[in-house]
Order: sequence, then C-alpha cells, then structure tokens
Amino acid sequence: MDRRRRTYLQLSLVVLLWSGAFVGIKVLLEHASIWTIAFLRFALTTIGLTLAMAVLRPRTHRVERAHVPWFLVLGLTGVSVYHLSLNFGERYISANVAALIVASMPVMTAILAMVFLGEDVAATKWAGIALAVAGVAVLVVWGTPDAELTVGDAAGAAVTALAPLAWSVYTIVSKRLVGTYGALPLATYALGIGTLMLAPFAIGPTIRDLSNLTLTDWGWIAFLGLGCSALAYVLWFDALDVLDASSVAAWVYLVPLLGQVWAAVVLDEAVTVFLVIGGAMVLAGVVVIERVASKTVAPTPQAPAERPVPQ
Repeated sequence: MDRRRRTYLQLSLVVLLWSGAFVGIKVLLEHASIWTIAFLRFALTTIGLTLAMAVLRPRTHRVERAHVPWFLVLGLTGVSVYHLSLNFGERYISANVAALIVASMPVMTAILAMVFLGEDVAATKWAGIALAVAGVAVLVVWGTPDAELTVGDAAGAAVTALAPLAWSVYTIVSKRLVGTYGALPLATYALGIGTLMLAPFAIGPTIRDLSNLTLTDWGWIAFLGLGCSALAYVLWFDALDVLDASSVAAWVYLVPLLGQVWAAVVLDEAVTVFLVIGGAMVLAGVVVIERVASKTVAPTPQAPAERPVPQ
C-alpha cells in the first residue's frame, strides 16, 4: 500500500473518531462544564502522547528558539480557542448554525494555504469544496430531525466563528512544522503546551465537577482524550506531511455526516432522506477534491531540505 492510500485510511479513522466526539461531549455536558471536559480530555491526551513518545522513541528534533512562538500558536488554537469558542458559542446559537459556521473551515484553510504555503488550489478543488459545503447545509438544515436555525446573540455567532479560523491557522502552522519535527513529537509538544495554557482557567471547575462524573463519563473522556485527540491529532499531522493542507482540511466535511450515524446508533436519532442526499453530496465533494482535483494539478515534489518552516 502506497503512502497516499494509507493516508486516506488514516484520515477516514480521524473523521470517524471526531464525529463521535460530538456524542461524547453531549453526554458529558450533563455532568461537567466545558472547562472540565476540555481539561480532562487534553490532560489525558498529553499523558498518552508522552507515554507513546517514551515507548516508540521517534526521531526528534530539538525545538528551535525561533519556532517557540509557533508552538504557542498551535497550543492556543488547537486546544483552547477551537474547543472553548465552539462550546461557548453553542450556548447562544443552535447546534445546526454552529455546524454551518464550522463548515467554513476548509474554505478558510484553502485561502490561507494559497497565501502562506503557496498551494495551487485549482478550480476543480473549489468546485468540490462548494459541493461539500452544500451537502453539509442539506445535512444540518433538513437532514437533522427537529433542526433549529436560531441565533440568540450575534456575539455567540462571532465567538463560534473563531473555531474554524483557529483550526485553519492550526492546520497551516502544523503543515509548516511537521516535516521538521515529525507527527508524534509535534502533537506531543503542541497539545502539551495547549493543556498548560488551559490549566489555570480549568482546574477550579474540574475539581468541582469530579464528584459528578460517572464511570460512563470517564469512558467518554478516555475516548475523547486518547482516541479523538492523541491518536487523531497525530494522524492529522502525518496526513499534512503527505497531502496539501487544503486537501486534508476537506475531510472535515465528513464529520457531520458520520456524526449523524453516531447519533442514530448511540442516541437513536432518526435517519432521513435528506441525510442520505446531503451525505452523498458531501462524499462526492470530498472525492472531487481528493481524486479529480489531485489529478488535474499534479503536486510539485519538495525535497525535505526545501520544506518551508516558519522563522
């Protein structure tokens, strides 16, 4: 199996895990605050990644002083800003509106990739992105039972918009650094820093919530921390070392589709005709982005020594 096909399998696992995260968070919010969920999740992530580093002993590269600010950006955007802005924003807007806002992330990433990475985002890829966006809209507006499109506060929508922007920045900076540090070390450093940034604000709420957590809750926390963060983030970084940032970001469109599957299985939510239609549109859009667009514009190979790294 060539590396590109292996990367597709890895990304399939990533979106499967991330789509289940919404169900886990929904269950955990019954007993814990967003601060507690985020802190326990990434504390466990950091422990898991540190143990993986000790066991696997991957090739490591000493963090250069010039790159320290970029690691701070990764920790801030990938942990605190993305997760807290999304969960905070959903207090003031419906989950469906939040999903539509987050669907802008691959578009933001494609634009940033053109500006900062020099990626050639062809018209065919833009067409695939547009088709996938339309599919997400069908999923969240008509494919979700009892869908609500409400915005209680414009500030809530603005805060939610920070989530896709933060993840786009996180993806672009990761793309620039992964060739130097490797997927596992980069994830360990970035998420460890992000957890430390979160700790001063989250330790108090976490202590108060600990007694409310059930054994099932801890199971979901383990799923979020070890599966959705530790494993998925490493695989995401590894994919960025193989594919364009705009192509990797497009896989996020599969998350709401698989999220509906998780909801149907775990929460017994109904499967609608529009869910099938929207899902088909999302799948078609991702196929166009990955298969058709990649053949339209052949990637220009870069030697490892020429891989751009932010200074």
